[in-house]
Amino acid sequence: MNSSKLILVLLTSIVLISCDHQLKHQRIVKNSTEDTITIFNPDFKDTSYTLLPGQQVVVYKFENLDTKQEKEPCKWLGDTLIIQTIHNDICTKSPAIEGNWFSVMSGSDKQRQQTCTLTLEVSDFEE
Repeated sequence: MNSSKLILVLLTSIVLISCDHQLKHQRIVKNSTEDTITIFNPDFKDTSYTLLPGQQVVVYKFENLDTKQEKEPCKWLGDTLIIQTIHNDICTKSPAIEGNWFSVMSGSDKQRQQTCTLTLEVSDFEE
């Protein structure tokens, strides 16, 4: 291999290695009530989740490749999640408010994981 091809291969490798940043992001809803709750996601037509007390579910996840951004917002950016108990009590805690989510970052500088959790309590529901 001549020197110009070697330099080209080395430069290409350096560029690929330097762009190897990714952020995995997931949003979780956790049921901390004593009742079964149902979550409807209008963004994905037939998507619903049923959570028994103490259970949690990943309602959305994605991965950003080749990014050095620190984190993503946790708040729900699509149509609102419709959350209610099996007794039709409606959730009053809005998933569209960033402050209602708890965010945890883990991993290394290049391989990061962000987990956002919306914890639902008994006081978050009204008849």
